[in-house]
Amino acid sequence: MDERTAERLLYVDATLTEMTQLAKRGRSAYSTDIAVARACQYNVIRLAADLERLGQHWLDAHPAVPWKLIRGMRNRIAHNYWTVDDDIVWAVVAAHAPELLRALTDEIGIARSMLNSDPSTGDRNTI
Repeated sequence: MDERTAERLLYVDATLTEMTQLAKRGRSAYSTDIAVARACQYNVIRLAADLERLGQHWLDAHPAVPWKLIRGMRNRIAHNYWTVDDDIVWAVVAAHAPELLRALTDEIGIARSMLNSDPSTGDRNTI
């Protein structure tokens, strides 16, 4: 893994972590608080952008990441927001985001370790 990929994986981690935190507020918060609903939708868009920045080679090497579904959901939210299905958005935030975070945990850990240490100094602490 190169440094650029490691940095981008940490962006994915931050987005998925935020989605998990939003899910902890519960479906009723999503349904009754427009700010929570929009934050969830925004994070789907952000996740698609984060994954896209990893590049097609990375996506091809990770077939478990439902890239086409994430990209499609991003396009729906960004361009056809009046047709967004709140049940699907909530499922992405409450179930699929935590699953993806678990699936990428080892790789994110490697990225974090790689960026937080420098062989010449023993410590980098940039991220």
